[in-house]
Amino acid sequence: MTDVVMDISSLVELEDGASEILLPGEISRNPKQTNNGLGDNRSDQDSGNGTRSSSDGSINKSNNNEVADKTGRDNPAFSTSSDGKVTDLQGNGTMFSRENSSVKQRTDLNHCNGTEHKSTMNGMEYHEMTANGQKKKLEEAEKQNVKPPLTGKDIFEIVSKLVACFLCGMVMGLALEKGRVFEPRSIRCQFTYQTWIMMKMFLSAVATGLLCLGALSILPFTKQSFENARQEYVSCLTTKGVLTATIGGMLLGAGMALSGACPGMVLAQVGAWVGGGSGLVTFVGCLTGAFVYGVCNPFFEKHLGRSAPYQKQLADDWISKLPFAFFAFSLCAVMAAIVVGLEFWKPWRTEILPSPAENFTTTWFMTDYAWPPYVAGILIGCLQIPLVLVVKDTIGGSSSYCTISSQVLVTKRMEAAIPYLAKFKRGVSSWWQVFFVLGVIFGAMLSSLISHTIAQTDGVGWAVSFIGGFVMLFGARVGGGCTSGHGLSGVGVLALVSFVAVASMFVGGTIVGVIGWGLEKGDVIKVFCPLNGSEGVSS
Repeated sequence: MTDVVMDISSLVELEDGASEILLPGEISRNPKQTNNGLGDNRSDQDSGNGTRSSSDGSINKSNNNEVADKTGRDNPAFSTSSDGKVTDLQGNGTMFSRENSSVKQRTDLNHCNGTEHKSTMNGMEYHEMTANGQKKKLEEAEKQNVKPPLTGKDIFEIVSKLVACFLCGMVMGLALEKGRVFEPRSIRCQFTYQTWIMMKMFLSAVATGLLCLGALSILPFTKQSFENARQEYVSCLTTKGVLTATIGGMLLGAGMALSGACPGMVLAQVGAWVGGGSGLVTFVGCLTGAFVYGVCNPFFEKHLGRSAPYQKQLADDWISKLPFAFFAFSLCAVMAAIVVGLEFWKPWRTEILPSPAENFTTTWFMTDYAWPPYVAGILIGCLQIPLVLVVKDTIGGSSSYCTISSQVLVTKRMEAAIPYLAKFKRGVSSWWQVFFVLGVIFGAMLSSLISHTIAQTDGVGWAVSFIGGFVMLFGARVGGGCTSGHGLSGVGVLALVSFVAVASMFVGGTIVGVIGWGLEKGDVIKVFCPLNGSEGVSS
């Protein structure tokens, strides 16, 4: 008799009377053990002790989830050689050979900490470990893998990062509100190219971000932080390509033109209480779009996503002899020149509406109704510095909607059903953006309060607000980023996919803008893009 330890593997009888060892998922050479020739090694009966008897009399060990695979390929205590032998790395000898189906004796049973059951089959006696022994071992392993409790220093670092993100968000909210770019009118009229407030602010922010990131890439004490942040951004685009960036960007732009917002601007609209709550409706639409995309993510990853990232994802990958800073500073100069040209052609004061606070006058810039859009853009672009140094990441906002919407996944089963959203549910890497967007809301509210303009900006009809919010956030997740993620950060780190996404965003927004303008001229709707404050914004 030969004593054998059987864990998860199956011992079956072949037609020639020999015995065969099967690992989980392996196909038996016995045709009686297959199902329709597909190798579906199933048993007809389960004896209740983990051993199954098939209809032809052979015995299979069931794959109980509570029993650890102590001899499988995933166990670091064992290795599989090229000839199919699995060897115990703890010095207990060869367990079995798949090459010649020989079974050898396991010399050490004591470390299993379990009880044994003897069984006999075809003259061979083997020992079976019960689930209780394995469960005890798993519990010990889990105890060893438990993360150590957070120290006071760890908690301080986490709180410091979240507070820094909140403060950066406040600065962005202040800049968006003061620059008047958060108004639905500014965004809609940009896509009909009747005003240029949004373009001036956007290009100023991107140019400043390029200048800041270029400087961080040069300075010795910030270079590594920049590289980490850049790699963090690129790692989020591993499954995104030109197709997803084009489709997602166009949907993002279309939703922006419909709602008169973007994933970042809508936060300022909530804080300044635009349209009597239409900004909040857009925000809810964004959350809904994020959740629906999370459900549909497997489909998009399968049919539109890339199985492997591009080998050259960054602009400077194509010309490796030139450093990142050269490209960043050059592009910064081009964008700055465009902003200067636009300002000479269309001075910003001729494009903004009069302050609705008729009886309020001030000489302090913080209480001014409006700032030049390029000043607001410069302020936003400078936020790349603290975010790179503190969070090791760049400006972004659309992921926060995934984190917020993922909180409805209250059970493990729900998380397993929507794994895309589940990965955003926990961790500082996900929650820092939530604190950032909360800061944007609070900053915009504070700015509108001190300038006496809160709840005095026209919004878009609630139905169109919700639809627009849904479409733009759904598109942002399809494309892998929003106006902040792709526009400010993606272009800022010279990610080529981001250039495609931004261009597609303007294409999608322009298409909807032209349609809206045509409906306005045809008296189908009252007004799509109001050029003065008395007309309001049509739904």
